[in-house]
Amino acid sequence: MQYFNIQIASQLSGVASATIRAWEKRYQAVHPERAENKHRLYSEKDIEKLAVLYRLTEIGQSIGKIAHLDLPELKEIYTTLLHRPYDEREVVASLSTKVNIDDVLKNFHLAIASYKLDILSHEFEKTRDMLSPKDLCLNILVPLFHEIGNRVARGEFSTAQEHTVSALATFYLGQVIAKHYQKTDENGDLILITTPEGDLHQIGILGAALLCVHYGHRFIYLGPNLPVGSLAEMANALNAKAILLGSLTEQKTLNDYLKTLDNNLVKKTSIWIGGTIKASSKAEMKRECFVFNSLHAFDEFIQKF
Repeated sequence: MQYFNIQIASQLSGVASATIRAWEKRYQAVHPERAENKHRLYSEKDIEKLAVLYRLTEIGQSIGKIAHLDLPELKEIYTTLLHRPYDEREVVASLSTKVNIDDVLKNFHLAIASYKLDILSHEFEKTRDMLSPKDLCLNILVPLFHEIGNRVARGEFSTAQEHTVSALATFYLGQVIAKHYQKTDENGDLILITTPEGDLHQIGILGAALLCVHYGHRFIYLGPNLPVGSLAEMANALNAKAILLGSLTEQKTLNDYLKTLDNNLVKKTSIWIGGTIKASSKAEMKRECFVFNSLHAFDEFIQKF
């Protein structure tokens, strides 16, 4: 059996070294071996357990209530809460597949600048397979398109380059979403994800969908540019719990869309908006409404939903 020091165990599990020590001392979460110099040595099973504990605490489980459980019991809890089979590759990285996010982003930027579609495809495929949906969203998608937007504004990248990367992101990350459909409990609360008619921007809603995948929520990704009548009809027919609208739409146009949607929904469907909306517009709505100004803010919300 292979053993690793606490620094490597931290990198592979995603748990800070100080937290590992605290979980050992307070909850006896793992029982590492000791080297001749008394330094801790963690087995691959120790690292996997730490990784599962970390993922479970991310979705609201109390470490004090689960730290004493063995790995098979934790895997069962993980499967139940996230509504998908346990996959070790998704939960814990291996030494050979640890992703350096900074290097990945540099590769993306260089490939975009030189129109290297093969490299772009490779990086999307690699990160899709190695990272969790949450890491894909917050550590790849968000910083990548933020920087692309800045470079387009400075004239360093063209709109064509931006659209090319967006199309590849939609293709590869859409595969993560499609795979999730096969594993989701059909009885859970349903979220519909789209943008208003005329709004073609879909990176935000793509990221939101990845977060829903990560936390095991049931949703339908409808893509961008959905007419309000069609959205209301679908939400009513499927008894949707919430509608998530990613919107960069001009305020008046968004207000009109929201007013029509609000009036045509017959169910108690919440409306979630990714973007900005005036407080007065939100107050005029007859139903529950939440606004998220970033995917990080949405992440904090959806993990508790």
